[in-house]
Amino acid sequence: MMGCALVTGATGFIGGSLVRTLDTGAPQQTPSVIGVGSRDADLADRRATFELFERISRKNTCSRIFHLAALYKAGGWPTDHPATQFHVNMGINVNVLEAWRRFFPNAKMTAVLSYCMYPPAGHAHPETELWGTEPEEYLYSYAMTKKALLVGLRAYRQEYGLACTSVVLPTVYGPGDRFSEDSHVMGALIGKFTRAHLRGAGPVEVWGDASQEREFLYIDDAVEGILRAAEKSDELVQNLGTGCSTSISTIVRCIVDATGYEGDIVYNRKRFVGVKKRLLDVGRMWKVLDWRPKTTLEEGIRATVAWYRSTLSAGDCSPC
Repeated sequence: MMGCALVTGATGFIGGSLVRTLDTGAPQQTPSVIGVGSRDADLADRRATFELFERISRKNTCSRIFHLAALYKAGGWPTDHPATQFHVNMGINVNVLEAWRRFFPNAKMTAVLSYCMYPPAGHAHPETELWGTEPEEYLYSYAMTKKALLVGLRAYRQEYGLACTSVVLPTVYGPGDRFSEDSHVMGALIGKFTRAHLRGAGPVEVWGDASQEREFLYIDDAVEGILRAAEKSDELVQNLGTGCSTSISTIVRCIVDATGYEGDIVYNRKRFVGVKKRLLDVGRMWKVLDWRPKTTLEEGIRATVAWYRSTLSAGDCSPC
């Protein structure tokens, strides 16, 4: 019988959805999944991490570990806190890797990475570009800790023979996301337009001229792809995405259609927007996983707007 799954970062957007999917997918096991969040232990603390993994190992045989725990915030926060991100995330990754070796050496680890690891170029990035390149400046510290995690996976595979793989994700969005002003671009825009529509007020501010392009992956597809990689892939790393980039202006039009917003839109060209274009080459994903995302951008935005609207009331529409 397959052992349970252990998920770090279980209280986050992607981690929480992964935990719910795993719990639904294997109801005959008790527990089928163990979610680890910041309330369970500070994974940047070596002793706390080892004590937590040891407690879990006494009662559970985990055959899969999904490592998503990380400190990250969108917007301008990474520029102001590069040392904090480096210190915390390097600690988390080093501790989790060593705890994996000590307490669950027979488990396969699947680590979740970010496409900010790639250099700021305007083409689809193959996995080979993870090596010998540098990320853009404002995400440099965070991105390099993700690269270091990939090096760590490779090292533990080589020295100890541990089974592992990893996936590089684009911007993931959907129900359960954060919709505050400092969220990533999709979450922030859905939040702004939905709240403005419910208030009957505007204008809505969009950062930049809306020509910048990003790749977006709906949460259900992201979780399915992560599980597919855990099951089928022996590659050290593979990109996971749609292979298509979309301009922010197109995103705005889709959100306006989904929300019914009819007010003014202001494009603030003085606000920070990051690199001009981000896009993943998903050829390895197609070949190794034999899988493609199912949800169209329009479907995903409509579902996300509907979910977020259901969490609000007319008197609860201020930016959070």
